[in-house]
Amino acid sequence: MGCQLLIDAIQRGHHFRVVGSAIAREEVLSLLHTEQPDIALISSQLQDGAHAGLLVLLELRSWETRPRVIMLLDDDQPKIVVELFLNGARGIFCRTEVAAKLRKCIRCVYEGQIWANNSHLEHVVEAVMQAPVPAPANPTMLRVLSKREEEIARLVAAGLSNHEVAQRLSLSQHTVKNYLFRVFEKIGVSTRIELVLYMLSLSKRPESQVSENEEMTFRMRA
Repeated sequence: MGCQLLIDAIQRGHHFRVVGSAIAREEVLSLLHTEQPDIALISSQLQDGAHAGLLVLLELRSWETRPRVIMLLDDDQPKIVVELFLNGARGIFCRTEVAAKLRKCIRCVYEGQIWANNSHLEHVVEAVMQAPVPAPANPTMLRVLSKREEEIARLVAAGLSNHEVAQRLSLSQHTVKNYLFRVFEKIGVSTRIELVLYMLSLSKRPESQVSENEEMTFRMRA
């Protein structure tokens, strides 16, 4: 019943086509593999349990081709919000919001933006502020990288996977992986999260826009 209500609410916008729905983890993964939708709206709670939706998100990280995921939450838990974004969610939407805003969320994520309300952004910023900032081996990071290495570093910091970077730059995933290894070595970091944090520390300000409803979406550009 909950799925059908969501389908009705989404398709009221006339711009979306729902290709299927499922209520259990394995059913969701099978449906995503078969239909290959552009967007997957996944509840954090599925029939399998309270965090089954997060397990689906984790599984999707290993797929070469995967949909952009919007996670549907029942309440606003800081740790869960941060965990979802760290693991590849492109949007987070609370069930307490109105259907019109859900359609706007789907459209924004489809267009390549990240969807988060002000509360979610505060959780993410707080997590970034509390995380230790890596001390790079060379403080003139961007100057020690080649043009291609810098380009890949910025795309990865913007949240793109190796597969997405390879598609954007017309390279093989193996080549992207080799470039990324050299980037890590040159600037003295060991994980993608450290790279993101360091790139954030170099950025003067994020590109963002606030709507009249104080809802914020943002696109990190390379």
